[in-house]
Amino acid sequence: MKNIFLILIFSFLQLNGQIKFKSNFSIKNTPLQIKELGKSTNNIYYKVKFSTDSKSTSKRETICLLQVGKNISKFFDYNQLRYDSIVKKYNNKEYLGAKEAEELLKVRVVWSNVIVKKYDSLTVQDRFKNLYQYDEIKPSFNWKLEDDSKKILNYGCKKATLEYSGRVYTAWYTKEIPINNGPYKFEGLPGLILEMYDSKNDFHFEVVGINNKSLPIYIRNDDRIFLVPKEKFRSIEVSYYENPGFFHGKAFSADGKELYKNSNKLPYNLIELK
Repeated sequence: MKNIFLILIFSFLQLNGQIKFKSNFSIKNTPLQIKELGKSTNNIYYKVKFSTDSKSTSKRETICLLQVGKNISKFFDYNQLRYDSIVKKYNNKEYLGAKEAEELLKVRVVWSNVIVKKYDSLTVQDRFKNLYQYDEIKPSFNWKLEDDSKKILNYGCKKATLEYSGRVYTAWYTKEIPINNGPYKFEGLPGLILEMYDSKNDFHFEVVGINNKSLPIYIRNDDRIFLVPKEKFRSIEVSYYENPGFFHGKAFSADGKELYKNSNKLPYNLIELK
């Protein structure tokens, strides 16, 4: 039954269709296990457009949230927050039924990685069937400040450029919001980054809203997370797309027939190229 459920989730994510379960559907629950790291004092919402195929111009789009607290921040898909709140609501249930499963599948997480920035290090989590995590010293960003200016959300912004991990980026930051932070891993400018994009426009982040609501900043910490070095993480990430069949065991349809999966490589477009 678990394999069937995973296949249904995969179909939903690919087709974004509505799934209805039989009334007697049941699957063992996996409670949400988290560690709270602090509270946010600022919440910055970015519209994120990105290409998942380096050979295609098509884009995916979602809203990501940058939570900023004291010596801690977190960047992730806003729908992950919605999804986790539903999971947490059912933490005390041993099994989930059709109603709960359908509620969970209504929330679509598009941007899969989670970035937690601490004082001098950061933690990255991403899912390649299983959830993987690595820690690293914060990157040293060699920003080039320029004189160009424009307004975003009525804030005066200045331009900065950066070469990082095989991509060339343009960022627009505002000194009117004195927060040394931005989308993904990026930070280090004299103000909040309101817009950022790479030279190929494969990844585009743009602020669409800001508030000061206090929200918990947390990270998943269950024992099913694979803790690996960054180099191993990157190797797993590439292998996941180059040889997807390796990551999936046997799966079965509702009538018990084995489903044979296509092991052809999947298109991908990594934000970090080296």
